[in-house]
Amino acid sequence: METKDQAPQEGYADLTLDLPFKKAFATEEDKDLLIALLNAFLEKKLKQPITDVVIKNPYVKGQAVHNRDSIFDIRCQDSQGNRFIVEVQIGRQVHFIKRTLFYICMAIANNGVKGGSWDFDYPPVYTLSFLDFDLDFGKNNDDVVQYLSLSNEEHPEIRYNFINLVFVRLTKFSKSLDECETFRDRLIFALRHAHEFKERPEQLSGKLFERLFAIAKFTNFTAEEQSEYWSTMMNKYDQQAALISAKKEGVEEGIDIGVDKGIEIGEARNEAKNQEKLKAVFSLWESGVPLAEAKLRVGVDLTERGSEVDIGVLRTAKRMKAKGFNTALIAEITGLSEKEIEELDTCG
Repeated sequence: METKDQAPQEGYADLTLDLPFKKAFATEEDKDLLIALLNAFLEKKLKQPITDVVIKNPYVKGQAVHNRDSIFDIRCQDSQGNRFIVEVQIGRQVHFIKRTLFYICMAIANNGVKGGSWDFDYPPVYTLSFLDFDLDFGKNNDDVVQYLSLSNEEHPEIRYNFINLVFVRLTKFSKSLDECETFRDRLIFALRHAHEFKERPEQLSGKLFERLFAIAKFTNFTAEEQSEYWSTMMNKYDQQAALISAKKEGVEEGIDIGVDKGIEIGEARNEAKNQEKLKAVFSLWESGVPLAEAKLRVGVDLTERGSEVDIGVLRTAKRMKAKGFNTALIAEITGLSEKEIEELDTCG
C-alpha cells in the first residue's frame, strides 16, 4: 500500500472528494454503482432492494426569494417512488445532523404539489451521508453506520419511516482489507483507501469494483477534471491545516487564560471530588465571596490541591465560553463534560 501523499497520477483519485465521487455514482451509464451503494447502506430500511433509479437534478430551489437554494451531490428516485439524497462531506461541521435535516425538509417541500390540493402524503425520503470527519452521535456510540428516524418516545418500537437519515463515519472504519467480510465493508474500504493503491487489490474484485477503480483511475481524468481535482484536494489540505492551527491556538489560549490565575489546565481533574460542592464554591466566589471563605462555607478542605485545580478549570471554562470557544473544544481542553459547560453562566 502506498502512502496518502502519493501523487494521484500513479494510481487512483480520492473517492471522498466531490469530483471522483460524482463520476463514480452520479451518472446514468454507471448507475449500477449507485444502486449497489444505496442497497449496501439502506438494505435494513427498505421494504425491498432497489433495482433501478432515475438520477435527478441535484439543484433544489428555495421556496421563496429569501430562502437559500441547495445543491446535493446526488439526488435520485427509485421505481417505488422513494427519494434519495447522497452526499460526501470532508469538512467538519458540528451541526451536520441539523444541516441534513434542514436540506431533507427542503427536498420534501420541493416535491409538494403546487397550484392544487395536496394531502402531504410525500414519499419516503432517505439521506445517505459519508463523513470524512468524526461526528458525535452520543456516548459509547462508535458504530460506523448510524441510522436515524422518527419514533414514538413512549413506544420506541413504533417508527415513522418517511424520513430516514443514514450517516457513514468513514474515520471510524478501521478494518484492514483482509478483515472486510461484507460487500459494505469492502465498499467503505474502497472509499477510504482507493487513492493509496497503484493497482486495484485482488480482494476488491468483481464487476462493480473493477468499474469503480476504472473510474477512479487518475489517468482516465480529462485535463479539466485533473485541474478541478487538484483544486479540491488543495482545499481539503487547507481545511485540515486550518483546523489543526485553530485547535492548537485554542489550546494555547485556553492555557494562557488559566495561567493568569495560576492554574495549570494540564493537571488532571480529581474525579473523586464532589463536583456539586466545587460548583457551590465557584458560585459563591462569582458573587464576591473570597475564595477561602467560600470553601469554608461549603466545607471544602483548604489543604487539598485538587479542589483548587477543579475550581480553576471551571473558571477557565467560563472564560473560554464567554470568548466564544466551541463547547467541544472547551470540553477537550478542560476535561469538563459538555453538559457542565452548557450550565456555566457567562454573564456573572
